[in-house]
Amino acid sequence: MSETCKIAIAGVGGQGVVYLTNLLVEASMLADIPVAVSEIHGLSQRGGSVNAGITFGEHTYGFIEEAGADFLLGLEALEAQRCVNALNKNSKVVVDNNRILPYSVNAETAKYPDTGEFIQYLRKHLTDVIFIENMPAEVEQISRNLFVAGCASQLEGFPIKFEHIEEAITTSSKSGFAGKSLQALALGRQYILENVKS
Repeated sequence: MSETCKIAIAGVGGQGVVYLTNLLVEASMLADIPVAVSEIHGLSQRGGSVNAGITFGEHTYGFIEEAGADFLLGLEALEAQRCVNALNKNSKVVVDNNRILPYSVNAETAKYPDTGEFIQYLRKHLTDVIFIENMPAEVEQISRNLFVAGCASQLEGFPIKFEHIEEAITTSSKSGFAGKSLQALALGRQYILENVKS
């Protein structure tokens, strides 16, 4: 891989931002693609915002500058919205319609932003926006991040082949956990093939 590709991942503590980041790094190493990761920011143990940047290709560094992301994987809608400044007109976005209410919303001191308006904004300015409105029933809560990865893997320009992500899951999963993870990944791939690609 000669060109650089940058992926931003945004979510909430407990959604598997760290796991997904490590998985994509493992998959890139299996594919012999140079990779670097930013410092992972957030309260991963407390349900707070968590985000990470991954850069693939020669002369890599994990930091994603403003308008520097080629892909945004949003594991939670509001957290994806917080990362809009990382996008440019050529960015590709996959957002899971998974709402995890922040403290201010639960305390009724703020309202959860209108996800629909955010997605409309993205679709107006970007070409490739995948909004997963309804997650398949077979995908467990803990595996939604892998469904998102499966979707992203089918978009043009994604730096890691689906097969390498599968291999990374197989080699890194604890005994008995690979099956559900591989299923969620495959369902994400199928979602794109059936609903986006013709």
